[in-house]
Amino acid sequence: MSSLKRRSLRAFIVPAALTGAIVVLFAATIMLFDAQSAQRTLLNSSIRSTGWATYQAQLELLKTKAALAEVRVEPSQARIQNLVLRLELLISRVNILHTSSEMLALESISTRQAALMATEHRLALWSDRLAHQDPGEAVETLLQGLNKDLQPLEVGLQTVLQESVAFNDKVFQREKELARNPARVPFALLIIATISLVVILVVQSVRDTRRVAELAQLERSARAMQDNLRAIIEAMPAATIIIDADTRRVLFINPHAAHLVAATPQDEEWVRLVQLAFDVADSPGQPQWGLINLTFPRARGDVISLRGALSPVLWEGRRQLLLVLADTTRIRSSQLQIMQTAKLATLGEMATAIAHELNQPLAVIKMAVANAVRIVKGGGEAEAVLGKLDRIGAQVDRAKRITDQVRRYGRMPSDQKEPFSARHAIELAASFVAEQYRAANIRLVLELELPPDLAVRGDQTMFEQVIVNLLVNARDAFGGEASVPAGATVRVRAHPGDGQVHIRVCDNAGGIAAHILDHIFEPFMTTKPADKGTGLGLAVSRNVLRDMHGQISATNADGGACFDITLPVSVEDMVPAA
Repeated sequence: MSSLKRRSLRAFIVPAALTGAIVVLFAATIMLFDAQSAQRTLLNSSIRSTGWATYQAQLELLKTKAALAEVRVEPSQARIQNLVLRLELLISRVNILHTSSEMLALESISTRQAALMATEHRLALWSDRLAHQDPGEAVETLLQGLNKDLQPLEVGLQTVLQESVAFNDKVFQREKELARNPARVPFALLIIATISLVVILVVQSVRDTRRVAELAQLERSARAMQDNLRAIIEAMPAATIIIDADTRRVLFINPHAAHLVAATPQDEEWVRLVQLAFDVADSPGQPQWGLINLTFPRARGDVISLRGALSPVLWEGRRQLLLVLADTTRIRSSQLQIMQTAKLATLGEMATAIAHELNQPLAVIKMAVANAVRIVKGGGEAEAVLGKLDRIGAQVDRAKRITDQVRRYGRMPSDQKEPFSARHAIELAASFVAEQYRAANIRLVLELELPPDLAVRGDQTMFEQVIVNLLVNARDAFGGEASVPAGATVRVRAHPGDGQVHIRVCDNAGGIAAHILDHIFEPFMTTKPADKGTGLGLAVSRNVLRDMHGQISATNADGGACFDITLPVSVEDMVPAA
């Protein structure tokens, strides 16, 4: 976990914990106050219950004894029934004494519970017997027995009453104490809660002050970094542009960019350049998003080459896009000159073969002219002469194709990228060196599985130069014409797959030395004698393919060297078959 996350978590936990503690203290205060109120209510209830129950039992006992005395003075059915009623009431009061939870709190009741239950049972028996007893001599006997059973009850009730009075006195004293200090504990808890809250506020205030200071320092640092970044950008010798990530509007340009394209970010030239840069960055086949390699026609009429990158950047507190471009016009011109020199050098090497190839139609033309002259002088038919003229015309077309191919191959390369048929370009490059291969007795095999309309994007003559370079190198790998072994073969395979064109050029000339293989695409690296090679062909070929968003690699396989090329298919472009 990062330090920033730990600080954020700690900043959240501490106030939350303190706030929780305050809430708990307040809740505890309320709960304690409620508990004390409930306790006071319970004490009042206990006083009323114990005193009232004992008093009622004592009162009913006196009333029962009075009713008993009346019956003994003058036995009658009405007075006996009154005595039975008093006994029933006394029984109910005794029942409350030994069944009530408040009464059981008294020690005298808890120890006499069994005796009270037995007394209640005997009183119930006396009540039943008296209820069915007629006035007479037998009544006196019953009354004596009842009076005898009432004596211990009277003594017990006196004891209970005394203990109840003592218990109520204790409860009263406790209530007086609560009355004197009704909120000591809650008040203490409130004081603790208040102090805790004050501590929280003080701590939070200190932390907030410190945090504000830290934020201010961070803001000053960020502003300083922003100023440094702006100063660095303005001093950079490359064109540096800040672009709004949402609207693609230019927000800032440094002096170099203003000199290179336009003086103000609002100029329409920047709209064109930004759109072109995004088109290049988003184009298929890019090894990495944001890499920029483009040519830009300026309003002043010239064309410049630019290379750079597009990447996200934090600018003035928002995520924007940074476009850095270097003017590679001179470098690009030098590269084009090198490529042109390499092509002309190849043409020079092939001059003999081209002359030999031109001699063939010229020889046929010469022979056809001689035959036509002979026919005319011999008075031959015009149809025979026309046949010879048709043959001459066909050979002229053949010679024209050779010269057109040489002229197109020798043309200065450009930076304009257009779609072209990969299959047709490979066939043209192969036909350009076919005569040399025949002269050297080397078999050239084309295995092209590409549809004629499958397009790639770039400069076709530069791509043809790449294929010609590989075929010329393969030819030279066999040595001179006198040393070419039997069965010498160069095979060109091409097929589409995964949105790319895959091209492989292989020979069976023995391969490339291991210590050279890893450096084969470096400038001036060559395996040829100094008078036959410059060492720039493969380096130039790699640059051409990179400009087309392609790649090239070299391996040894099947007794020779193999060069693998991959190029992205230009899906939106379809080229008519040649």
